[in-house]
Amino acid sequence: MRAITAFVMGLGLTAALIGFGSNQAQIVRDGPYAQIAANALHTIKEDPAPYVLFVGASYSRNAINDQSLTRRLRAHGYNQRVITFALEGASLQERDLRLRQFLRAAPRPPDTVFLEISEKFDRNPTYGFEIAKFSERVIGQFDPRGTFWTVRGLLGGAPDGAAALVKNTILLGLHVPLNWLNVGLFNEAVRLQDAPKLASYDPQDTPRREVTEDDRQSGLRKALPPSDHIYAWGEEFRANQRAMLQQAGVRHIAYYFPPVIDAHERAYIHAICERRTDEVCIAPVDPAMLAALDGPVWFDEEHLLAPGAALYDRWLAGRVMASGVLGTPEAHPKLALRTLEGETP
Repeated sequence: MRAITAFVMGLGLTAALIGFGSNQAQIVRDGPYAQIAANALHTIKEDPAPYVLFVGASYSRNAINDQSLTRRLRAHGYNQRVITFALEGASLQERDLRLRQFLRAAPRPPDTVFLEISEKFDRNPTYGFEIAKFSERVIGQFDPRGTFWTVRGLLGGAPDGAAALVKNTILLGLHVPLNWLNVGLFNEAVRLQDAPKLASYDPQDTPRREVTEDDRQSGLRKALPPSDHIYAWGEEFRANQRAMLQQAGVRHIAYYFPPVIDAHERAYIHAICERRTDEVCIAPVDPAMLAALDGPVWFDEEHLLAPGAALYDRWLAGRVMASGVLGTPEAHPKLALRTLEGETP
């Protein structure tokens, strides 16, 4: 028993020291998120202006053209640079992990952070298991903090029933030791600044699935249904995350969600925005914007093609500026003869 105890304690101490050392050295598991972070770090080092992060999943990666949005804001006198920091299938815990790694490596904090809110990720605290079990991404997100919030979400209710709860609990029990023992870390290790650079915005030109007239009629043109159920663990997670961002020096935190066909998903973010009367929260429920997207601009029911992203970005830029979250313009350029991406602003 003494030998077993000594072995377990030694293993735990060694794992803790490796985790602490890699964290201090900004060594992370390589993969697309690390590469997106490296690209963002390069961008803010090249541009000394204040920057704005849009943190989300594939909804944002296909919808927010950060370069176009930056040009639109600067054409109206705002100096901030927009950076999309999003990856498909990224759970709340994975986004938070990568955001914290980025903030530790960044030479200065973002001026503003926009956090994506969606019903799909709030509903499932183990969303990573739906993407790729035992991948570096899923293992990586179950550090102590990620594990704590996953357990909290699971204890808050099991919307998919007892069988799903049992399955996710078993998977969690298998993933957590792999993370805490740093299994595979050095095989995939890279200093965040040295990772290959990958742009987060991922424009799509060809539909993955056709979104038909009937789809848009039954979803996009549908009146917004009531949405009274808000997943408490997701709201608690964001409150904790908000405190972390403020402590890191972020001046403003706001919330948003790109447009989707499903009216229930739009209703969820709308309900949350209705509760956040003292915070900037941009829900995709404007009838004029949805009408502009009522056409062949969809990659699938949840993601926009590049032409749809251009329409959304134009609308989003106006909402961001009108919200006041970026402050007042530093200059008022003459816009009458100026064009932006071939259009008069």
